[in-house]
Amino acid sequence: MSRNSQVRVGTRGSLLATTQTQWVVEQLRAAHPEYGFNTTIIQTTGDTQRDVPFASVGTKGMFVKEIEQALLDNAIDIGVHSLKDMPGTLPEGLSLGCIPAREDPLDAFISNKFAGLEALPIGAIVGTSSARRHSQLASFRPDLQIQELRGNLDTRLRKLDDGEYDAIIVACAGLIRLGFADRITERISAELCLPAVGQGALAIETRSKDRDTIGIVGAIHCTATATCVTAERSLLNALGGGCSVPVAAYATIAGSALTLTALVASLDGSRVLKATVTGSSRDADGLGREVAEILFSQGAAEILESIQ
Repeated sequence: MSRNSQVRVGTRGSLLATTQTQWVVEQLRAAHPEYGFNTTIIQTTGDTQRDVPFASVGTKGMFVKEIEQALLDNAIDIGVHSLKDMPGTLPEGLSLGCIPAREDPLDAFISNKFAGLEALPIGAIVGTSSARRHSQLASFRPDLQIQELRGNLDTRLRKLDDGEYDAIIVACAGLIRLGFADRITERISAELCLPAVGQGALAIETRSKDRDTIGIVGAIHCTATATCVTAERSLLNALGGGCSVPVAAYATIAGSALTLTALVASLDGSRVLKATVTGSSRDADGLGREVAEILFSQGAAEILESIQ
């Protein structure tokens, strides 16, 4: 790719997706003022079926497939995703060219009436789009009415404000990126609700052989974040789960030590399997597989097969 060339960027059209992509483009422009960056909005399966429960859409990668196809068709050069939307394995010919520094990975409790999860009255209505959140909330508070919540982040906040729910659960990262951090009533601890694989992280996907573009996006790569999400995605890949399955994983790094905690749960929260292992940050992929094997030994396969 020659200097002054245009880098074609693909993204979903939601407010959060375009805001995240704008941030990525600004970082890349600062690092590479010699290049231009043009953004293309691409509708995905998840966007066209907003009112359908995630589990009913029936596809892994519902928010990334069309962007990946545009990459394979050479219609764009990079795709910007929320990493938690990506399946554990990528299509042949594509790779994660860059993972920028992670935003807050935790889930947010938002309510206009109650101070936190424990303050909710018996039978309170809680909205979430995530099977992972649903299962963990149901395990912690089986008395709650957990109802489907679809739509973009601004739509979800409006539904809460309109009184459709007593509280909603969304990712802290999206709220922060959109300037809605003041709406967070309570950051839910990872001990109570383990985050999704890659939550809070962005992924810049490229063609595997496009060395020029990989070199360009590498300017904003974060090695520590990449190490953590590599372990999380290795776990997801080993389990064979997607974003509609109650699988959670969160890795932290301290010096050369990498700690991964992961969870598999039944949809109703009646069974929750959890494992934590600490190993070398140099073998993030192996650590993910090791934790997956522990979960399988606890009975994860039976839970996953009953859901998928």
